[in-house]
Amino acid sequence: MMLPSEHEAEPAQAVIAPGVTQVHRASPPRPPRATAELASAREEHAAYVQGRERLENAGFLRALVVLAVLVLAASIAHAGLGRVFVHGWWRQW
Repeated sequence: MMLPSEHEAEPAQAVIAPGVTQVHRASPPRPPRATAELASAREEHAAYVQGRERLENAGFLRALVVLAVLVLAASIAHAGLGRVFVHGWWRQW
């Protein structure tokens, strides 16, 4: 029987002495500590995302208002102006 050499050992094992192997247990990877530059970049990105969300919300609201006006105009056109605005409609107020 042949003893495993360093080249024949499995990648997760290391040969300490002939016939004795030890399993390497590496610690989980850790991210590097945040620098001041990284922290300022994160704050800048958060401000950018917040601004983009505000713009998207405003655009969505504008689109809903335009859609409501188009539906109203189409409804009035379908019913006819004479039926929607009958003679003397302004006196009802």
